[in-house]
Amino acid sequence: MGFGNGEDVIEKFNKLVQDKIMEEYVEKFKELKSLIKALDPTLLEAYNISSFFSGLKNDIRLMFKILKPTKLMQAVKQVKWQEE
Repeated sequence: MGFGNGEDVIEKFNKLVQDKIMEEYVEKFKELKSLIKALDPTLLEAYNISSFFSGLKNDIRLMFKILKPTKLMQAVKQVKWQEE
């Protein structure tokens, strides 16, 4: 996936939202997160979790923010589990 320069990656990452299928959102999020990590390896896990939740549909986001996961993969698993 070609995103161009770092500013394009950051913009796409910050604007990423879940449309319909959770798996598509998760895959796009992971791909963009890896590109962001390459630009700034010092980003905290809390930033990744917050970014992940901010792109979810409102009903899902509110439900899982209550659980307060401390790891991104934990948050992803919880959201995927809910969708099943």
